Amino acid sequence: MARRARPTLRCLREDLALPIPRADTPLEDVDHPLLGKASDRFADDGTPQERIVAIDDLRRR
Repeated sequence: MARRARPTLRCLREDLALPIPRADTPLEDVDHPLLGKASDRFADDGTPQERIVAIDDLRRR
């Protein structure tokens, strides 16, 4: 199953200059052309991807 791009709060605020969505809004549901392009780029499950290991929060399944 293809995944959608999930921006960080810093990305939304500083890079995209978007308001922070309500707490009950999944970040992958934020609509922006750049996030759509990122989702399209990595939509194929065969595209090699790796997790950013520097992030130390729990992995969501």
